[in-house]
Amino acid sequence: MKTTIKLLLAAMLLAGCGSKNIEGTYVSHNQGQFSIADDTLVITDTVIINHTGFQKIRNGQMMPKAFKTRKWTLHSPDAPPMQISGNQIQIGNTTYHKLP
Repeated sequence: MKTTIKLLLAAMLLAGCGSKNIEGTYVSHNQGQFSIADDTLVITDTVIINHTGFQKIRNGQMMPKAFKTRKWTLHSPDAPPMQISGNQIQIGNTTYHKLP
């Protein structure tokens, strides 16, 4: 029994060493033919808040800026799949860069 507990504790410690801290603020700017968008991801603990400001372009005219906010928790079923590499996070086709 003691051996099993020791092995479980060792496994938990090793699993914790592999995880890296992704907390911080990440930004992205995207521009296309029909819109311009600035995204900000704020990651604290396991909560992710996505602030998006965008302007639609219709017939060559810029529409007023609109805003949208989404919030989810890391590893929740409604969270979008994220790829994390270094100081970048990719969600779908959007790449976010970490601010210093």
